[in-house]
Order: sequence, then C-alpha cells, then structure tokens
Amino acid sequence: MLLEGSCHCRAVRFRVETPEPYPFMYCYCSICRKTAGTGGYDINLGADAATLNVLKGKRQLRIYRATMGEGEAARPSTGHRHFCSRCGSPLWLWDPTWPELVHPHA
Repeated sequence: MLLEGSCHCRAVRFRVETPEPYPFMYCYCSICRKTAGTGGYDINLGADAATLNVLKGKRQLRIYRATMGEGEAARPSTGHRHFCSRCGSPLWLWDPTWPELVHPHA
C-alpha cells in the first residue's frame, strides 16, 4: 500500500510503501505522547524504510532525538524523529535498531 504524507504547512511531502493492509499503530510512550501525541497516544504507521521518498522539502527536515532517563542515567534515544522546521509537524520516526522500518505520520 502506498502512503503519502506531508507536514501541516506542506513544505515537506513524502511517500512510503507498507506491506501491511492496516499499518496503523498506537504508541503510548512518554516521548511520543509529548512530541506528537493526540489523546494521550501517538498514531503512526509501519512502513518499509527503503521505499521512503521525500518528494519536497528536504531542506526543511530536522531530527529530534529525545533524552531517555534522568540525571546521570540520561542518554539520547536511538529514534530519529523527523519533523518540519517551518511548522513543527512530526513526519516520521526512524531507528537504526530496526533500519528496515520507518514509522510515518501519513
């Protein structure tokens, strides 16, 4: 299934494919709830990272790596949360722990 997405201001547009007929996923972790949450959770999709194609706005892309833990135990998350630098919309999450997957907000 072909998924298409963009940020709110439409400066960034992308396409990605998923092998799943219903690729929706809810995430309730504190990072997703605070960076892109809705009703106390985040909605994203599972897709094939090799098919991700940024059609427009590569220069507007930024990456946020959340901090996990506190104090001396604090460390950056392995997840790379891509977002639009103009409007702040979350676009997708990619994590090198699972390089074949990407989780777009399409």
